[in-house]
Amino acid sequence: MELARNYLSGQAVQSALGIDAATLTVWRKQRRLLAVWHRPINEWLYPDFQFRDNALIREMPDLLAVYETYYSHVWKNTWGIVEWFMSPHLLLDSERPVDVMARDPQQVLTVARTEFLQDPSTFW
Repeated sequence: MELARNYLSGQAVQSALGIDAATLTVWRKQRRLLAVWHRPINEWLYPDFQFRDNALIREMPDLLAVYETYYSHVWKNTWGIVEWFMSPHLLLDSERPVDVMARDPQQVLTVARTEFLQDPSTFW
């Protein structure tokens, strides 16, 4: 509940991005932007950290594609993706990806690719 308080409704995202409901649905299903199902209100909500200046952060679709490659099962519960963004990360000097997204989304994408796409045996 606490996290979702600042998340955007579908209507707010449509207004900010200048798109209609059908386009938003297509983008959500294509995983171009992150949406979480918020059961208390029975509505998709869109985490605010993926937007800046009334636009989707350019790296967001690529970040979600990295998730698709490694964690395709999390799309049944996208709150797991939100958890990754909200948790301190060693490769970001223990900063949370959500905080780094605000200033350097490319760095977050690089970390996600390192974590999810590289052979884990190369880290030893």
